[in-house]
This record gives sequence, C-alpha cells and structure tokens, in this order.
Amino acid sequence: MPYSYKNQYPIGNLPERIRLSNGFTRTDSSTFTTDEITDAGYVAVSTAPTYNDRTHKLIWDGSDWGVVGLTTSEIKENTDLQWDVIRKQRDVQINAVDWKIMRYQSQVRLGITTTTDTIANLDTYIQELRNITNQSDPYNITWPSLSGDDSTE
Repeated sequence: MPYSYKNQYPIGNLPERIRLSNGFTRTDSSTFTTDEITDAGYVAVSTAPTYNDRTHKLIWDGSDWGVVGLTTSEIKENTDLQWDVIRKQRDVQINAVDWKIMRYQSQVRLGITTTTDTIANLDTYIQELRNITNQSDPYNITWPSLSGDDSTE
C-alpha cells in the first residue's frame, strides 16, 4: 500500500525506520502500529487510478489523486520523446545485423562464396527499420522482421 509522508507525493511502502513526534525512532515496518504511522506523518493512500498517459497525467494534491488532461504542447513533447525511444530501439536493431553486411562485403572483396546471408533480405530489413519513423503513431509501431534463412552466427 502506498503512503504519503506529510502530504508529499506517495511512496511505494513505508520505510524501515520512522521518527515519531517525541524524537524516538522505530524500525521494522512490519511492527508499526497505525498510531505510530500517523504520528510519524504518514497516511495510507489509495492506489493511483488508471489513466491514459499519452493524453493525461497523474497528480497528487496532498490528500488525493487526480487525473488531468495534458496540454497540446505536453502531448507533442511526449510524442517527440517516444519517437526518440523508437529511434534508439531501431538503431540497436540495425547495429545487431550490421556485422552481417560487413561480413558479406568482406567475403565479396576476398572472392569467397557468400552463402551465409541473403544480402537482399538484410538490405530490405535495414531499409524497413530506417523507414520506421514513417509510421504515424510512435506508441503502436509495427516492427519488421528479418526474413529468409540468414545466419545469426
């Protein structure tokens, strides 16, 4: 159960040590009495309500939860931040297969038969990853998959 300390934003659980109004401290939260918890400045808080974090935000007024709508600029800022997350995920996925292209290019330069990867599949996959930001909703991304029999060795 979450608790608020002196009307501050609620924390997950009580700390293991609380200071009572007389200056004494108590440890072991499993033994705190309701009176001790109250005397130390903590109050039990109801579970936060569910809400759509793309369009709303959760607030605490010192005694109760509230949900308010985000402004247009806050929604845009959140969307921009989500696109940054998507780009980072995309870059990780590109880097995870980039070595295969390097191996293919090296094999071609050395005249070695390239049977380990289908370069067309790799090129298509990486281009689909590059195009990921052409999708309209950064919260509902359809990620491409690498098709074919490409080796992951």
